[in-house]
Amino acid sequence: MRYLYQDSIEVPVQRNFVQDMRGILEVSEKVCPLESTVISAKKKIEESKSERDEKISRMKLFESDFKSQLSDIAKNDFMKTVEICKKSLTDLCASCVREQIAKIESEYNTVHDDLSGQVDRDSKQIHKLFEEFLGSGVYSTTRRYTLSSMDKDALHGEFTADVNNDVSFTYKLWFKDPISVKELVGSFFVPTWGETGIFHKENVVKMLDISNHRLVGVECTDKYVNTTFESKKGEEKVSINMKRDSEDYSILYCSTEVVDITKDKAISEKISGADVVNLMRKVVGYVEDCENYVASDLEALTFGGCGVVEDSLSLDALEVIFGEYGRLTRECMEHSVAKNELIIKIESDDRSRTEQYISLSEIKTALSQFEDSGAALADAFGLSALETVG
Repeated sequence: MRYLYQDSIEVPVQRNFVQDMRGILEVSEKVCPLESTVISAKKKIEESKSERDEKISRMKLFESDFKSQLSDIAKNDFMKTVEICKKSLTDLCASCVREQIAKIESEYNTVHDDLSGQVDRDSKQIHKLFEEFLGSGVYSTTRRYTLSSMDKDALHGEFTADVNNDVSFTYKLWFKDPISVKELVGSFFVPTWGETGIFHKENVVKMLDISNHRLVGVECTDKYVNTTFESKKGEEKVSINMKRDSEDYSILYCSTEVVDITKDKAISEKISGADVVNLMRKVVGYVEDCENYVASDLEALTFGGCGVVEDSLSLDALEVIFGEYGRLTRECMEHSVAKNELIIKIESDDRSRTEQYISLSEIKTALSQFEDSGAALADAFGLSALETVG
C-alpha cells in the first residue's frame, strides 16, 4: 500500500495522514480538557495548603499571645492559687489549639486526598491517551530501537523518539514471538571459509545457511541498522550492520573467532548485496510494525526535559506535534487542486486508488471545541495561514 498526494506524488511519510489528522484531533479533544482539570485541581491543592498553613499559623500565634498576656496579668501576683489558674488556663489553651489544628489538618487532608485522587485518575487517562497515539502518530521524529533476546525469548527493549529536540518519549516493547531469518526473507546464505579434503586440507568458500538463525539483537536509528543473528544452539553469530542512506553494509561472522566477511575480497564476491539490503529492510519493517508487539508501554514522555503528564505540559507537547502536522498539511495542499482540503490518495497492492480528505473547516471546528487550548494548537498548526492560502 502506498500513500500519495492528489497529484500522485508519493507522500514522504508513508502513513494515512488524513486518518492520523483525525486521530490527533481526537486525542487533543480529550487530553486538553483533562489537563485543564488537572491544573485546576493542583491549584486548589496549593490554595488549600496555603489556607491550612495560614490557619495553623494564626492558631499558634493566638496561643503565643494568650500565654504572653496571661503572664502579664499574673506577673505581680505570687499567690499559689493564681499560679494554679495560670497553668490550668495555659494547658486548656494548648489543648484547644492542638484540637483545632488537628481539625484543620483533617479538613485539609480530606480536600487534598479528593483532589489528588482526581489528579491521579486524570493523569493516568492522559498517559493512556498519549500511549495509544505517540507510537505511530508523530512525524519528523529521530527514532532509536534498542532490542535484544535472551534464552530463545522474543525480542524486547526500548523505542525512543525525539521531536525537534523538544518532545521526547520512550516505550518499553515486548514482541510476540522469536523471529528467524527464514520468517523474514526465506532462505539466506553468507559465504565463509571452510576446509575440504581428507589427506590434504584446502581452504574453500562455503555458503553458510543462516535461514534458521534467530534475530537476537537490533539497534536501529534513522541512520543505521545493526543486527545480530544467532544459531539455535548459540555457537554461531552473524552480525550485519548497514547505513540506511547509502545501504553500505558489513557482515561479521563469529564462531571461534570474529571474521569480517565483507573485508575479505576472496569471499565477499559471493555476497548478494540485494539480499542483504532486503533482509535489513525486513528487519526495520518488523521492529516498526506494532502488530508484532505483545505489549508496548509508554515509560517516559518529556517536554524540555520535564515530565509532560507530571508537570501538566500536554498542551506544550501537542503544540510541537501540531507544528509538524501543519508543515505536512502545507505540503499536501501544494500538491492538491483543492486549497481548502487536505487530500491523499491510497494505492492498494492491486494499483486501485481511493481518496481520503479532511477540510480545514472541519479541523477548525474540532479545535474550537476546547477554547484556549484549541486556539493555541490552531496557531501551532498554522491554521490561519492555511486558510489564507485556501
